[in-house]
Amino acid sequence: MRKLKIDQPEIVKEEPGIRPSMLSRLVCLSPLDWKLFATALEDAFPNALYSRRRTIEESKRAERPEIQLERKLCLPDPSGPAGIAAIGPNQMHFGPATELIWENDFGWDVTIEGLYWPQLAVGRPVPPYPADAHGPDYIREGQIRIDIAPHHKGHARFARQIYRLLAQFTTNERQVRVRYPHYEVIPEPPGPPLFGLWIGHDALRWAREDPKRLLAYEISSMSARSPDNLGYGYRPKDE
Repeated sequence: MRKLKIDQPEIVKEEPGIRPSMLSRLVCLSPLDWKLFATALEDAFPNALYSRRRTIEESKRAERPEIQLERKLCLPDPSGPAGIAAIGPNQMHFGPATELIWENDFGWDVTIEGLYWPQLAVGRPVPPYPADAHGPDYIREGQIRIDIAPHHKGHARFARQIYRLLAQFTTNERQVRVRYPHYEVIPEPPGPPLFGLWIGHDALRWAREDPKRLLAYEISSMSARSPDNLGYGYRPKDE
């Protein structure tokens, strides 16, 4: 696989009252897809720091949450319990002086005092969900998000490079949206493809192994009233 050159981003300190520009991609990745992408990020940025977001329960506790900055994106075992996967590092920091400074206002939260742009939310690996009364075997949709300094051209270029790296492990082509449970293909509107979902290569392989499996499956809001329209998901187009 061709190794992409990614510029080391300029580090900009967060400012009070200034919202970052958020650039994101919707993704549907298997645990292997997540691992391949995360490993590529680690190789490209050996000095990056990693943290995880605090849980709702932690934000309500009397004591300060114990969330440390790590030197490695140690992805949790996707075959383990969901609670273990949920506490893996999933936030990537590029500022060498990044520090998690906490305050307790209406609950514990990290202040911006020790944070810098850009930041990258890489999510976490989740194994496929088994079939039940509401849907088939499926891999859920996720999101990768980059927070950058507003109107910073260098950061915008950096984000594009990150997403070109992601494109080595994913595709937004060769997919069709179907209606569950009858797998009727939902017609595409005329014009250029509108798919904003990037599906991992291994996730596509997983879906091809069983024609009933779906990617990025969502239960329909009409599912309680219409047994012929329980939800929607994606299938590989070239099958």
